[in-house]
Amino acid sequence: MGIPSLRGKSPRLPSPRLPSLDRRAIDAVELMDDPDCDPGKLASTYANFRFVNAVVSGWRGMYRRDIRPALSSTRESTLLDVGCGGGDVARSLARWAARDGLRLNITAVDPDARAHAYATGLPPLPGLRFRRALSSDLVDEGHRFDFVVSNHVLHHLTGEQLGGLLADSERLAARRVLHADIERSRFGYLGFGLGTWPFFRRSFIRDDGLTSIRRSFTARELRAAVPPGWQVTREHPSRLVLRWEARTAAVSDASVPAEADAGGHGHGHGHGRERERTWEAAANNPLGSGPRMREVIVVGGGPVGILLAGLLAVRGVDVEVLEQRAEPSLRSRAIGIHPPSLRALEQLGVAEEVLDRAVRIRGGVVRSDGRTLGRLAFSATTDRMQSVISLPQSETEAVLRARLAELAPGRLRGGITVTGVSDRGDRVAVETVADGMPSGETLEARYVVAADGARSLVRDLLGIRCTARTGGETYLMSDYPDTGEYLGEAVLYFERDGVVESFPLPGGRRRWVAMTPTLLTDATSGDLAALIRARTGTQLPPTTAAASAFSVQQRLATSLVAGRVVLVGDAGHQISPIGGQGMNLGWLDALQLAPALERALREPDAATSVLRDYDRRRRRSARMAARQAGFNMAMGGPVEGLRLRARNGLVRTLAVPPASAVLARAFTMRWL
Repeated sequence: MGIPSLRGKSPRLPSPRLPSLDRRAIDAVELMDDPDCDPGKLASTYANFRFVNAVVSGWRGMYRRDIRPALSSTRESTLLDVGCGGGDVARSLARWAARDGLRLNITAVDPDARAHAYATGLPPLPGLRFRRALSSDLVDEGHRFDFVVSNHVLHHLTGEQLGGLLADSERLAARRVLHADIERSRFGYLGFGLGTWPFFRRSFIRDDGLTSIRRSFTARELRAAVPPGWQVTREHPSRLVLRWEARTAAVSDASVPAEADAGGHGHGHGHGRERERTWEAAANNPLGSGPRMREVIVVGGGPVGILLAGLLAVRGVDVEVLEQRAEPSLRSRAIGIHPPSLRALEQLGVAEEVLDRAVRIRGGVVRSDGRTLGRLAFSATTDRMQSVISLPQSETEAVLRARLAELAPGRLRGGITVTGVSDRGDRVAVETVADGMPSGETLEARYVVAADGARSLVRDLLGIRCTARTGGETYLMSDYPDTGEYLGEAVLYFERDGVVESFPLPGGRRRWVAMTPTLLTDATSGDLAALIRARTGTQLPPTTAAASAFSVQQRLATSLVAGRVVLVGDAGHQISPIGGQGMNLGWLDALQLAPALERALREPDAATSVLRDYDRRRRRSARMAARQAGFNMAMGGPVEGLRLRARNGLVRTLAVPPASAVLARAFTMRWL
């Protein structure tokens, strides 16, 4: 498989006409591909890649999120940069890892002799070496790396070449693959053209950059082109990341052997075999033969606990989930799923299935006294991964459970009640009782995660206190057939007697929620329909769904970490469900906790700092979410007279640019 080098771009006046971007311009040729191109401009192009990529490629964020958590200060990890061009991305990764005191040995390859000559002509960096080679050469030589990455290579490839690169990547990567590229879009084309026009006049940066955008994939095209197991995420501005995780996510045993080339290369280690032996021993330890040791036990099999377990299983962690319910709950409860949560579902490999089941919420409408005060558009993009969607929690849980059963068969155990948790220094003992069993069972794990909800028994056993923030408001909700008046939109009625909210559901249904003066536990769906008609004038169709009354409490645990026990989701922070933040906030906890636990298991010396960072960041996010939820509830409270007019005036102000864009970003949780 031949992989071209990283290509560049070059300046001239902006084109007066926007070319067609409806399909890939696969036949378009970049100027620097010409072997007789101006060598001075070519050298300038390589030199300026570091400035362009610093702005558009997003590698600093990917290093922090996808690479750094797996690195160690004592154990060497290996990384391969395919199609490295002038080597700017490889050099950046080497500098960042060295700055963080982490051991990362990088091999950067490119078949282009000109790119190799430029890269090797720069001052050497420790732990970085360059080779003139193809990915297929390394496969033939039997090399393995913890990470395989590329930057702006995919758009150079035909379908057959893309398949070859991905097959090579799977053979070469012992842990994770990250292929980053441009996304073809009008925004990207115009933005790059205007942004580079005054600069890079003695290089190919601008001309070839515009050609690269024309040759690039859209997110939909790339998803259709890659085989199963590969995940495409869309990241702004106009950037795609193609990810693949090794089945066991184990660190490689067979990294590239040391050679006489500049910078050398270290040998692998036995951690991958050790992880596989741990999993096998745990799986084969029969029930009832003494305490069973897992790497992680998750207490609580709701959507947050199952998602976390799945993300851990994807990384090769030996995980087990203990759930008190013998059967899944069929209650609808949480319905909103925001774009950051789709990122977590995408890592688990279930985002597309969830999207197929859900209905997209295009925006929101705010009304009062029969008038529209304003509208918010949640996203104008056609990329489904940037959508706000609605799906009943019971259906979301079903998807997550099925995926966990694929990744870790038999590791979700229902009908198990945890009765005790004790941290024993190097492990945690969990006392359990199974339904119908006279005596309990003791389980052991390196770490335990409490995902057992707002009334968390594990949190109480640890003596972690929760501080109340706001709350006490009461609501009544039920589902009704959709009247078709506001297709695809959420509707907020800010009325004198309290807010009424309405959200679309799949299957032609709609969720209605109304603030009530007290907790109406005996109210029916007919009672709710009458309340909604009195406040808004909306006549709802009959429904067979039951009404559900609930009160809002907002609490935050004083700590999310106690030794080897970690709180996640509602166990750590209870947020008002108004605004759809509760489940999503828990999923974002899981998205950060999974790599943190993986590193804590692999690198015990770093465990304290890694978990402390999780505690600090997630408690900060919970405080932000609580403030937003408090604002939502305050805006929806009963008001009249001058206060009503003032609130409606504020709503009108917030519903127009630029405030509307900030508000839409907050409501879709993009800042968390």
